[in-house]
Amino acid sequence: MAELPSDFSVPDTVQAVVAARIDLLEPAEKHALQAASVIGRIFWAGPVYDLVDEAEPDLRVLEERDLIRRRSGSSIEGDREYAIKHALTREVAYASLPKARRARMHAAFARWLERTVGASDEHASVLAHHLAAAVAPDDADLAWSGDEAALEELRTAALTWLRRAAELSIGRMEIDDALALLHRALELEVDEEQRTALWREVGRANILKYDGEAFRAAMQEALESSDDRAVTADLYAELAFQASLRGGMWKRRLAGDLIEGWIDRALELAEGGTPARAKALMARSFQDPLASSDLVEEACEIANRLGDVELRSFGLDARSSLAFAHGDYDEAATWAQRRLELVPVLTDLDHISLIHTYAALVFIAAGKLDEARVLAQANDSVTSNLSSHHRLHAEWGFMHVDCSAGRWDMIRDLTPHAEAVVAANVSTPCALSAKMLLTCALALVHLGDEPGARRLERQAADLGFEGFGVMTSPIETQTAVARGDLEEVERKLGVWSPDGFDDIDGLVARLDALVLLGRRADIEGEAPSLVKPGAYVEPFALRALGFGREDGDLIARAIERFESLGMAWHAAETRKRWEWAPGDSNPEPAD
Repeated sequence: MAELPSDFSVPDTVQAVVAARIDLLEPAEKHALQAASVIGRIFWAGPVYDLVDEAEPDLRVLEERDLIRRRSGSSIEGDREYAIKHALTREVAYASLPKARRARMHAAFARWLERTVGASDEHASVLAHHLAAAVAPDDADLAWSGDEAALEELRTAALTWLRRAAELSIGRMEIDDALALLHRALELEVDEEQRTALWREVGRANILKYDGEAFRAAMQEALESSDDRAVTADLYAELAFQASLRGGMWKRRLAGDLIEGWIDRALELAEGGTPARAKALMARSFQDPLASSDLVEEACEIANRLGDVELRSFGLDARSSLAFAHGDYDEAATWAQRRLELVPVLTDLDHISLIHTYAALVFIAAGKLDEARVLAQANDSVTSNLSSHHRLHAEWGFMHVDCSAGRWDMIRDLTPHAEAVVAANVSTPCALSAKMLLTCALALVHLGDEPGARRLERQAADLGFEGFGVMTSPIETQTAVARGDLEEVERKLGVWSPDGFDDIDGLVARLDALVLLGRRADIEGEAPSLVKPGAYVEPFALRALGFGREDGDLIARAIERFESLGMAWHAAETRKRWEWAPGDSNPEPAD
């Protein structure tokens, strides 16, 4: 039974009619209905009798007046369960109680629940609600005047159950419920150390929502309430670490110097050998992997010394990222595989999802597309019980493998679902949403559906992300190449370039763009270093060199490598383009 929405406004005349019906009741029955309204839309006979001071009310009268109805079963064994028939009846009855009496009744029901069914996780959210209502700041002094000891005891109990209920909600990935509970706890907590811890929990919950701005705001609040050096170091380290690890969870990409500032503060404050130092070092390595070999070694040593399996996992991630940035794709895949071997001892599904997502990316770069698809399937299973945003990442996993292989028909078939997933996450800032839509647009261009592609491109633009060219420019460039749009390709290459060896999509897009533009000198200067045996980028580099040098043997090698990697479309497209324009200094892609 739904409660009235918080913003729902009932005309005064309607409320007056309901209030008049309630006032016609005898005192015992009126007080029983008020007690039931404190318990909720669903209530039980036992606590109603317990909360009413007068003679035992007759609940049959409330049934006869069509105010409540008895339910066929009961969630509390041995007690009759009822429901208030209309949400408005409950709201009016609840509002008719003086605030002080209402607060004490909330406390009394919480005590009844603990006596009757016990203080257990099963009833954590109910206990949290009623105990928090009993000590609501606006009414607490009035309700518990002269009984400060009871007030403090209830406030302590309320905070305990609010945090426990939030923890359980996070475990069920009911993140909005968890955040509401944590913010309610913040309204009650006066101890600065505990407020810091609560804001940290709020930050963690927002990470699971991929809400970067809310995460950052919560961590800033935690920093303002912290006067402990070690805690402050850990907060700065967590800010930098998560911002580096999940760089897409913002509407506008964070400035690198901001993250570097957080890293500096963490390293300045953190003691040696602490998790805070390890996280700060890893954050710096994620920001600049090419200059971080020593940092990664120290971070991994700390993780191993502490025996922290999660830190060890991220240490392996840093090692893999370091190899990836140097273009050693096989070594990157080896470290990613080592990290996958930790999955059976990990319990955090969000962490496991990150492992699968990153490993799939590395496996694609290493030319292991089949293994990447297996990881996409594993991530799909892991995220089935996580947030809708985790599901977006899982959907991207399949799409990324299909895009890498040139399976455009499969991406076309995924497009309606991709649009629905993006729409479901429109309030959660993540640049991957735009990248998914642009990838679908690329597929439609290859399949000849230009109107559909343009529509998807407009949708991506309307999402309004800023500063994420590193994610979207490769796809946009590939789309311009697929269209044969020389002017747009020239423009893209003038304002964007691949972000190093770990930007596989960018490297491939640039190679194909250089071929389309006939820029042989650039091909000769860039492609040879990308002929990495077995790697995903190898056949693209061979193809670029083949067209640049008008060398049929290189084209044949490219075709053979495409086929061996399971990239049949790319092999066929290469053969078609070569047969169509051998010796042409500026060959255009076939339709």
